[in-house]
Amino acid sequence: MIEREESRIQASTESTASNTRSDGGQVERRVAPEVTLARAEETMLHLFWRRFRRHRPALTGAVVLLVLAGICFIVPIFVSEEAANTVEIDAKLQSPSSEHPLGTDAVGRDMLMRCIWGGRISLRIGVLAALIAVMIGVAVGSVAGYNIGLIDNILMRFTEALMSIPTLFILIVLGRILGPSITITTIIIGALAWMSTARIVRAEILSLKEQDFVLAARAMGVQPTRILIRHLLPNVVAPIVVSATLRVGQSIIWEASLSFLGLGVQPPTATWGTMLTRAQGYLRDAPWIAFFPGFLILITVLCVNFIGDGLRDALDPYALR
Repeated sequence: MIEREESRIQASTESTASNTRSDGGQVERRVAPEVTLARAEETMLHLFWRRFRRHRPALTGAVVLLVLAGICFIVPIFVSEEAANTVEIDAKLQSPSSEHPLGTDAVGRDMLMRCIWGGRISLRIGVLAALIAVMIGVAVGSVAGYNIGLIDNILMRFTEALMSIPTLFILIVLGRILGPSITITTIIIGALAWMSTARIVRAEILSLKEQDFVLAARAMGVQPTRILIRHLLPNVVAPIVVSATLRVGQSIIWEASLSFLGLGVQPPTATWGTMLTRAQGYLRDAPWIAFFPGFLILITVLCVNFIGDGLRDALDPYALR
């Protein structure tokens, strides 16, 4: 009897030890879910930053664009626009030197100061025009995506009609009719750059409006406007941000095109586009007059496009960590 009791106690002990080892194994196997949970608790901002900094061209573009924008917006605080428009006939068409790091133009104006002041206006037009385009595109796309039927058909057919007309042609016509100025140029560019944003937002709204959280909001009697603002648009932020970034580069190119054709900002106000216009007749004798503003346009647009690519990857909800 005693031997039987001892054997039962030993078997119970072994079973307990086995369960302990089994539980220990489960604890060890649960380490991974705990780590995953800790990572899931990481803020979205940290996740966004980790994804964005992995995109080296986007990170480099952001640094370069930040430095360029800082120079263009900080230097004019301490240096007046007269420094960019001061005419020195005796110093005309001078090549880059210590006195004039980027040389001078055909009437002796310092190219460095004109590039800084021109960049200030070109960047401002690009950002404001992109904001106008995004606001119009989000409004049209969200209304069309949520209201399938007559409203959607009217808005989308109008959008496609505008997209079928060459944008530069419309820019030239409107610039000629309304007249050249910074405000008019910004409004025209913004009013003609919203179509692609509207199509993107509409597609996202169409896919989201059938999700369970939207159906639940409808069943509770929530107003359509509230559903759009509180439930749908916050989930479309990522493509909107990417689209807005790309619209900045597009707007800068359009502004340069209008100014190059003489329909944008008028002299003596400097923009990178107007500087290229003035440099047409000196490409062989003084190539630096065209090189520096053209190079700045190229660098700015490349940086903006790289940032757009990086934002697209960083805000992608299906991307791996």
